[in-house]
Amino acid sequence: MKIVSVRAYPVGLPLDEPLRWGAMSVSTKGGIVVEVETTDGLVGIGEAGFSSEYFSTVGPLVNDQLGPMILGRDPRDIAALWHDMMRATHMWGRRGVETYALSGIDIALWDLMGKMTSQPVHRLLGTAKQSVRAYYAPSLKGLERSVAEASEAVTKGYTAIKLRVDGNLHEAVSLVEQVRSSVGAAVDLMVDANMAYDRKSALVLAKELHQLDVRWLEEPIMSRSLSQYVNFHSWLADRVDIPLAGGESLLTRYEYIDLFCQLPFEYIQPDAASVGGISELKRIADMASAWNLQCVPHIGCSSGTGIGLAAGLQVILSCENAPLIEFDAYGGIGWDGFLTHPLNVADGHLAATEAPGIGVEIAPGAPARFAVAL
Repeated sequence: MKIVSVRAYPVGLPLDEPLRWGAMSVSTKGGIVVEVETTDGLVGIGEAGFSSEYFSTVGPLVNDQLGPMILGRDPRDIAALWHDMMRATHMWGRRGVETYALSGIDIALWDLMGKMTSQPVHRLLGTAKQSVRAYYAPSLKGLERSVAEASEAVTKGYTAIKLRVDGNLHEAVSLVEQVRSSVGAAVDLMVDANMAYDRKSALVLAKELHQLDVRWLEEPIMSRSLSQYVNFHSWLADRVDIPLAGGESLLTRYEYIDLFCQLPFEYIQPDAASVGGISELKRIADMASAWNLQCVPHIGCSSGTGIGLAAGLQVILSCENAPLIEFDAYGGIGWDGFLTHPLNVADGHLAATEAPGIGVEIAPGAPARFAVAL
């Protein structure tokens, strides 16, 4: 069996209202799909990055650089292919959009491996559990709408919610206060500040949120280098009792080395669609376990294909130190017909299935129906 084709293409649908996550805003729900086909006619699917808007940079890396490198190779040699593609980025990037491209191909290779063996990927990795609790992840909105969405999530069976806040300290605390009052003490609340604060204001925010029984505060401090990111959040972790979370923008295990040495975060959040695929997400999760840290992978809510979510779930089900999974509050094309059987939360959990590969399939004709021009 050999690889005969590797291709990436963008899909999506325009939104009636842009969605905001900190400094990021999207007007299209979609992503970059990667397909790897073999001589036997099997096709594995993956997702590269968090948004179809990256296609102008990520797409050519898959279609013209990394993809052609692995044509004629055995798709079962996942580790060898991963390292060869990573080495090929040495002169023109390494751990940027190049890693997004590599991630999409790697996820597709694992999907292929599952289909070849008629096994779900979590079994190939070593299943640790059959389900994981999901947390509801709405976008950054005004106070009234945020409280209403949180209350609705609880009625749907969610027992954990992650709120988004911006740099307005007073409004951030008020939002969490009112959501806590609305949903009660039994619901876990997390807060994602998307690096909107300096160190001193983040310190004030963290102390206020600890009083509101927030499970974690995510990436509160603006950092423009990896050393700043690690040092500033370590400074904060030494001064507060609330657990901190972060790592969604770090790429490959090598950028996690300082993170593990200084331990600013109790929860780390690599994303399969950007960190280096299923292969690298699993390596990082196991490294975190060795440091007694929890791994709660980031899921790109700016996407909505459902492929990145499926890839993340497979790894989470293989990890004893992965207690939660992020679930997009607004769905996307994966739930509007792009996938035949998208993943859905039941009783506040996402459950394992025996479907081969990553467990989701693209519906016939869907790539053409959801094609976007960029």
